[in-house]
Amino acid sequence: MLFTGGQRVITLRFQGSELAGSQTALNFPLSINVERMLPVMGHADAMRGLFITGWALDPENPTAPVTVELMSDGQTVARSTANKFRADLAKLQFAEGYCAYTLRLPPEVFDGKTHKLTVRETITGTTLAGPEITLPDLVIEGKIEGLNGAGFTGWLHVQGKEARHALDLWIDNELASSGEAASPREHNAPGQRFFLGVPDRFLDGRPHEVSVTLRKHPGRVVDVGVFMLLNQLTPSDALQRYAGTRYLRSYLSPLGPQRYESLRRGLSRLSDAALSADSPEAIAELKQAVLNMALGQEQVIRGFTGPLQTYDPIVFPAWDSPKVSIVIPVHNKFATTYTCLASLAAAQCRASYEVIVVDDGSSDETEDIQTIVQNITVVRHEVAQGFVGASNAGGEAARGEYVVMLNNDTEVMSGWLDELLDPFERFDNVGMTGAKLIYPSGDLQEAGGLVWGNGQPWNIGRNGNPAEPRYNYVRQVDYLSGACVMLPVPLWKELKGFDTYYAPAYYEDTDLAFRVRAKGFKTVYTPFCEVVHYEGVSNGTSTSGSGLKRFQAINRPKFLRRWAEAYQHNGVNGHDKPHLLQDRGVRFRALVLDAQTLTPDQDAGSYAALQEIRILQSLGCKVTFVPSNVAFMGGYTEQLQRMGVETLYAPFCYSMAEVIEKRGSEFDFFYIARYGVAEQVVDKIRSLYPEAKIILNIHDLHFLRELREAIHDQDGQKMGRALQTRESELKVISKVDLALSYSEVEQAVITSHSTATNATPTGACPWVVETAQDIPPFEARQGIAFLGGFGHRPNIEAVEWFVREVMPLLRERLPGVPFLIYGSKAPERFKKLEGEDIILKGFVKTTDEVYDTARVFVAPLLTGAGLKGKVIGAFSRGIPTVMTPTAAEGTGARHGDQAMICAEPAQWAEHIAEIYESQERWEAMSAACRRLTQDQYSFDHGREVLADALRQIGIFPPAKPQSLWPRLLDGSPVETINKAVK
Repeated sequence: MLFTGGQRVITLRFQGSELAGSQTALNFPLSINVERMLPVMGHADAMRGLFITGWALDPENPTAPVTVELMSDGQTVARSTANKFRADLAKLQFAEGYCAYTLRLPPEVFDGKTHKLTVRETITGTTLAGPEITLPDLVIEGKIEGLNGAGFTGWLHVQGKEARHALDLWIDNELASSGEAASPREHNAPGQRFFLGVPDRFLDGRPHEVSVTLRKHPGRVVDVGVFMLLNQLTPSDALQRYAGTRYLRSYLSPLGPQRYESLRRGLSRLSDAALSADSPEAIAELKQAVLNMALGQEQVIRGFTGPLQTYDPIVFPAWDSPKVSIVIPVHNKFATTYTCLASLAAAQCRASYEVIVVDDGSSDETEDIQTIVQNITVVRHEVAQGFVGASNAGGEAARGEYVVMLNNDTEVMSGWLDELLDPFERFDNVGMTGAKLIYPSGDLQEAGGLVWGNGQPWNIGRNGNPAEPRYNYVRQVDYLSGACVMLPVPLWKELKGFDTYYAPAYYEDTDLAFRVRAKGFKTVYTPFCEVVHYEGVSNGTSTSGSGLKRFQAINRPKFLRRWAEAYQHNGVNGHDKPHLLQDRGVRFRALVLDAQTLTPDQDAGSYAALQEIRILQSLGCKVTFVPSNVAFMGGYTEQLQRMGVETLYAPFCYSMAEVIEKRGSEFDFFYIARYGVAEQVVDKIRSLYPEAKIILNIHDLHFLRELREAIHDQDGQKMGRALQTRESELKVISKVDLALSYSEVEQAVITSHSTATNATPTGACPWVVETAQDIPPFEARQGIAFLGGFGHRPNIEAVEWFVREVMPLLRERLPGVPFLIYGSKAPERFKKLEGEDIILKGFVKTTDEVYDTARVFVAPLLTGAGLKGKVIGAFSRGIPTVMTPTAAEGTGARHGDQAMICAEPAQWAEHIAEIYESQERWEAMSAACRRLTQDQYSFDHGREVLADALRQIGIFPPAKPQSLWPRLLDGSPVETINKAVK
């Protein structure tokens, strides 16, 4: 009855607090023009704590979730999907109740300034009705100090207001308890202290996000953090010392998560070994490995301070030519050494190794170590020579390609050796690697070291959170703790190990790192090798008295005198920020912003972005990467971190805007991928840093792609949207300093649409591929392949057109030859296309199956814009390609030479058949397209292209950068994960 045309005003009235967020009735008008219905209806109900709640739905399609965004003073600061369930909405039959949303207030609105907040639907920009929400001008300082018993303690100070403050404690977005900040702080500090109880249901031994807010000022946050909420309060070391083995539980230790991950990796490797164990010897080795793992897990849980120490036999594998020699210098404290060896035996690694124990004048059970531990080498000193002498003696006995110096008061995890080796394999000119060291409490001990300009060593991140992103990417450092370092044996012997100038101990590891760099090598920290270090067990913690620790003070002047020239420009302790000095070898800092965490095995754009980051690194840049959704994505995030990219994610940051506000001043330039991302951040960058250099990689011109789709579909509405996109896209481009494109055609289009005399300059963005040298031959291949992510409409259109227009003709020319369709997110309707010669292969982890098994690759793209990564990938692997002019755009390929370019179905069938049937024609085109990628798409060529682009805006890369960048990219993060696990 309502939908008969004309204007109507509909008023919905809801009683109670569920929708209104208060105890009063809430009325709001929703005006609907029935001839042009608003695409959404909804409401912003209330603000509680850190969140704005409400609901939204599309009345024409209630089951389709609506996306909403939070606007602060007209700028988008948060997004969410209205798909959560609420019982009150279900009673009203609104999308069966699944249309509620929660928008988290981002940190940038907590700056003490007044902000007006609104909620709108993202597609149409329709503002949802609701009460006006304004964050008042209020400046707050405060901190959640930690868990004390069954509650959180902390303090806050509200400027200008010293009265009591009512507080709310939120755990995992849920209101947990309330209380007051009432008692004064210590030492007459401003503000008040608080204690907020934690309900029993949260005391589960797991990590939780915790925040404290002012109750009378919703949205005003005291502090936010992530905490382990313990299920018992007896310290882990006390349990080890006094409870005995019967009452220990692995999950009660702060190291439980690390040990569980170590066990998982070890079991994965053992399962592979079990599948291939086909001989009595292999089965015996597998059995011993299982026993070692069980023994090692039990021993590290029991620890070396317990009242009842038992020493079960440990049997290490025996290798004739080990990859790594592990040197462990020891002096008494056998229980400590035994625990270290037990963890070594349990830690499954791909790398083969030998264990060399240097008994440096021990008088305890260490003298009989070989009766308990088999297949180890023991170097024995009758008189103790100290850490330096013992380590060097062990290094002399090393038979491996690499040597590891490992303290005996350590516990290693599965895969630790492989992780120390990884930087040597991944980067050029690495001379030394070291681990992330953590305390038994789970706190960070060291994420590499730096030496200040006064010569003082500094453990990066000491007593911090080992999970913080700033400590979890591979990077160059000044030095690495001798508790766990790896060097190539030839370099170790050339340097003659630790310098005896520092005997018996202290500063020898710092000096070694400086000597490694003096030889022209890099010293590299990797967080993926995580080692527990029971610091002080071997030599104590006091520098006074008669113990070895006193040599720390004795050797300091020696180090200062020797290396003053090397460290004198390393910053001022107490003035410079350590996190700005923890990366050595960088000339520039770049903040890279993209729509999501890069997934190179799922889309070509991600692969291209990884290569661009790699090029930036090779030009001297330290890269910090932030995805728009600030999501940690497991192996995908770790792939960036392994490359040496600092990657930021929640809960350590909640938006790109927050990173720009808090850290934007660190960066020499901003590198933004895609205009949609630039729309979100370019104004904020310009307002905060007017002189900042902003580079936009457009990836492809959205409006050009939409125009082509509109023309292809002859759709006037699409044409209108394309023109709107053009206006938005060109507006964003006008605000940046440099617009990069993979296509010369798109650069020309941008220039042609620029009317201002100071139009944004354009530049070429390199597309990099590794050209295959050896490829499967013609006769080993069969089939015609297409590859594409089907979340991208042009790829769907291409497949459907090819099946409809070309396949009937090919069946006559090449009967029985299959069309193989590869790619993720294939639509359901593709199943109707399948047949004997049309095979839907779906997602593949790597492109090997596509490019190395098919005989011809096709790219029948009718619409789209930009360079087509799938085409360049095919060229680099030497598979002849037939494609449309749209697909050929920007590739540099010539028809009949590197590829066949055609539009009509008959031409398609003719060219595919020609290549498919002629080995001579196939081989000539395969060689030609590989020459093309070698010349125009190599990494070295890409470096020149991007360096030229940077020079346009006054950024001049050094002639000989000392930065860290990977030789090659992993084929996919899946390979990285498998490598780490197996």
